[in-house]
Amino acid sequence: MKRIIMGGVFFAAGVIHFLKPGKFAGIVPAIIPFKTFIAYFTGLLEIIFGILLLGGKVRNSQLTAMQAFLWAVFPANIYMYTHQRQLGLSHLPKWALLGRLPLQKLMVDMLGDIKK
Repeated sequence: MKRIIMGGVFFAAGVIHFLKPGKFAGIVPAIIPFKTFIAYFTGLLEIIFGILLLGGKVRNSQLTAMQAFLWAVFPANIYMYTHQRQLGLSHLPKWALLGRLPLQKLMVDMLGDIKK
């Protein structure tokens, strides 16, 4: 069940990166260049991760790569929380942005549970 949930989350998030690349480019911390490229690239990775998980043919090394990916994009979640107003996210409650931070750890743990 965790494999299906995480596969759906990754796949959906990846597709949204392609539908709204500007939104994802906007949450890349300011010191990082090539924001639009990063938005598309991370979206592509998420689609690939989703397909691997939903297809059921995922290896432990791939799950480890997915976990590393989640930690690699974690700074964007922190950036969203600390720069809410500058990113035009004032309509979102502060608690929702803060709540994303432990959610990342939960997702990493779910991927760990899938490992054989």
